[in-house]
Amino acid sequence: MEFDYRLIESSLVLLLNEIKSQPEIAFYTSSELLSHSDKIEQLSEWLHDAGEYGLVYESIVSLLERLPFKLSGRASVKLLEVGLIFGFKTEMEADMKFDRRDCKVGK
Repeated sequence: MEFDYRLIESSLVLLLNEIKSQPEIAFYTSSELLSHSDKIEQLSEWLHDAGEYGLVYESIVSLLERLPFKLSGRASVKLLEVGLIFGFKTEMEADMKFDRRDCKVGK
């Protein structure tokens, strides 16, 4: 399967912009973690400088599960599209049931 990297990158940029526009979420993060702005900057670097699309996607999914961000319908669909392209949710053991890479379904 060939990935559409422009679609993936533009979708992740849209998601990052929506997350970035909600700095009030910083209230919910631990002081031991990166600040909201530092996390966004880190994700942007991974995306634009390193091309680590999978890592950015997985990080966004983890952030959305832990923190009360709000996404537009468009951003939600973009997240779904990227997840369908990649074929996994996260690398966490609890999410292996969603992993369909290399026909892992049922394993």
